[in-house]
Amino acid sequence: MSRQIICTVGTSLLTNRDDRPWAGWTPRKPDPLPEVADVARWLGSADIAKASAETNTLRALELSEADALALLHSDTPEGRFCAEALAGIYRDRYREVTLHQIERLGYGAAVFTTGLKSLVDLTLRLVNRGRDQGRQAVLCATGGFKAEIAFLNVLGALLEIEVVYIHELHRELVRLPRLPLAWDAEFVSRHEQFFTWIDDEPRKSSDVESWLQGRPELRSLVEDDDNGHTLLTAAGDLLFRAARERLSSGPRTTWPESDPRPPREKNLVSSMEHHRPTGWERFVDRLCAIDCVSAVRYDAAAHGGPQVKIIDGLQGVIGVRFGSAGHELPLRIETTARGEAQSELVANYLRGLR
Repeated sequence: MSRQIICTVGTSLLTNRDDRPWAGWTPRKPDPLPEVADVARWLGSADIAKASAETNTLRALELSEADALALLHSDTPEGRFCAEALAGIYRDRYREVTLHQIERLGYGAAVFTTGLKSLVDLTLRLVNRGRDQGRQAVLCATGGFKAEIAFLNVLGALLEIEVVYIHELHRELVRLPRLPLAWDAEFVSRHEQFFTWIDDEPRKSSDVESWLQGRPELRSLVEDDDNGHTLLTAAGDLLFRAARERLSSGPRTTWPESDPRPPREKNLVSSMEHHRPTGWERFVDRLCAIDCVSAVRYDAAAHGGPQVKIIDGLQGVIGVRFGSAGHELPLRIETTARGEAQSELVANYLRGLR
């Protein structure tokens, strides 16, 4: 399944300190932004693992031509500058790369809450657009403001969307686990009239107060502005939109049924002598111990592309490469998963195996 990659963009392209010509640039001083041509020229030969937090993350994600990449940047000149520079190098390699400004997400504390609401709204629009196009959403929460990253992590947890992260000093991707949260999305349904009403337009505090009478559970989700209005807080807005998305998206994908055969019967990897990476026996045994795995075979078709990829989503066949580049064992994992959604659930689990 192709992916809708949603990547927040920060300013590490400008602020990282190394041999880049503009090293030392900071938004705290009135330094001019570098020349666009200079940045493009430098990026053309730079190590993408070191160029920026975003390029490091996307490198580890192993993008394919079928993936769509959306770069989300703050409502600041430097945020847009970095996003445009990054888009320039990815548009030459991938079919669909788009830029999106997160309205009012900037340095001013007075509007930052509004910016976080814009982030949630924009992210959900992209998730739904990707779903309509048959793409699996992945949130890259590496670049940007810390609060921005935190909100994406929570949104991913509530909607069971994969969130990935990588530190600037690391080369390996961190996949934040999908949390099987039991949260009360029906809370929003029970108060749907209130949430819809207050979200529709700014409401006078006196009018909101009449809604809150006898509903103390709603008070922590609203706040006053400076103009006599009471609005949903950023957290309240996140809860409202995530619950609405959850309730409209149908039942969750469940883990496939178990194959009752013992692990030794699932191991169909040939015992013919040829080069195999160290530790392959333990890894194959680990695969065979997974309840939904039916068979593990050697398969050259698993070469190329991502380390873990879906070969046949309808039948639950997944390709996995074990080992390092040049010393890899390509494996075909047959599972009881049926359909793209279940196959992606299993593939995501396999990505975390070592």
